[in-house]
Amino acid sequence: MKDHFARRALAVKRSAIRELLKLTEKPDIISFAGGLPDPETFPREELARIAADELRGHYRNVLQYGLTEGSLTFRQALLPWLRTQGLHLELGQLLVTTASQQGLDLLGKAFIDPGDVVFCDLPTYLGAIQAFSLFQADKVGVPLLEDGMDVDVLEERIREAKRAKKTLKAIYVIPDFQNPTGITTSWEKRKRLLEIARREDLLIFEDNPYGELRFAGEPIPSIRSMDTEGRVIMLVTLSKVLSAGLRLAVLIADGELMEVLVRMKQATDLCTSKLTQHLAARYFNECSIEDHLKELRVVYRGKRDAMVAALERYMPTDEGIIWTHPDGGLFLWVSLPEELDTDEMFPHTLEHKVAYVPGKAFFVDGTGHNTMRLSFSVSTEAEIDEGIRRLSAVVREELAAKRVGSVA
Repeated sequence: MKDHFARRALAVKRSAIRELLKLTEKPDIISFAGGLPDPETFPREELARIAADELRGHYRNVLQYGLTEGSLTFRQALLPWLRTQGLHLELGQLLVTTASQQGLDLLGKAFIDPGDVVFCDLPTYLGAIQAFSLFQADKVGVPLLEDGMDVDVLEERIREAKRAKKTLKAIYVIPDFQNPTGITTSWEKRKRLLEIARREDLLIFEDNPYGELRFAGEPIPSIRSMDTEGRVIMLVTLSKVLSAGLRLAVLIADGELMEVLVRMKQATDLCTSKLTQHLAARYFNECSIEDHLKELRVVYRGKRDAMVAALERYMPTDEGIIWTHPDGGLFLWVSLPEELDTDEMFPHTLEHKVAYVPGKAFFVDGTGHNTMRLSFSVSTEAEIDEGIRRLSAVVREELAAKRVGSVA
């Protein structure tokens, strides 16, 4: 039957994270694998009240089809919140999507032809790799430094692609608390990325799932807020700040770029759920999103601190093992000695009832064998401490086994 498959379908692999989550669902496994928001932070009582009222009193509206661009009520409710982030927008610059993963899919449909070059971090978000692979993009990785993408290497990759007469299309970045590393791109690098995009006539796909989850340091303006030419398309999701189950996000774009995105969405699903849009709109209008975010930041800062403290307490200190110390978001990133392979190590950690995501899945060039992503968002602080203790024990055993093998 494979003869009937489209070439694009064969180019996309299953999500390594989704497959791993199937292995980590046993209740006795402490999982740092999924980047899931803590369900205890969901404003369930407020949403339950709003949902009951909407379904009983406004069912003719919220259970009906809606506009492809998104509910006017929802988009209007978002505008004041987006202004607090330095984004002064009009309704026509917002396209509601079924979470940001659909936004990535629409970017591929609208702007990527087979072979077009998309520059991205090494490592970068697995969902973006999947989305761009579907449209057969040439994904060119650029090393990620402590302050963001190595823009000097980006310049070299651009020169290489131009010499090869490739079509350069876009730069994809997650500037705030990047998935998978937790790294934040500095203001200087955001500015330079925009300058490079202007010079080379590139689009910038700026993904912002975590920007409002900053619990340390000072906020940095988004690349979109610096853009005066309309070449930055920004994705903003509510999955991490309100509820993942609502499946709501917006694409922010201008003019002709927005027009083609709307056409792509019409062909994809006609419209996003009007019910969930109205639940979110009323939450923004009737409750305090800022108070809710303050609570989230306290929760996630405590969990980040617990994970960093546990790594410092249990991980071998003389093996060159390093990890990031994010100022927000849900993840941190661990780099182990070169002789270890986190794919090979994973079954061993499952035996010890702990899980992570092997880092190789996040690298478009096949590297990253000695890295892993750890999410601190779902586990309790006590579970984080115990999970890191178990993980560290496995790392020690793997290092010892490698040494014995090399001596033999």
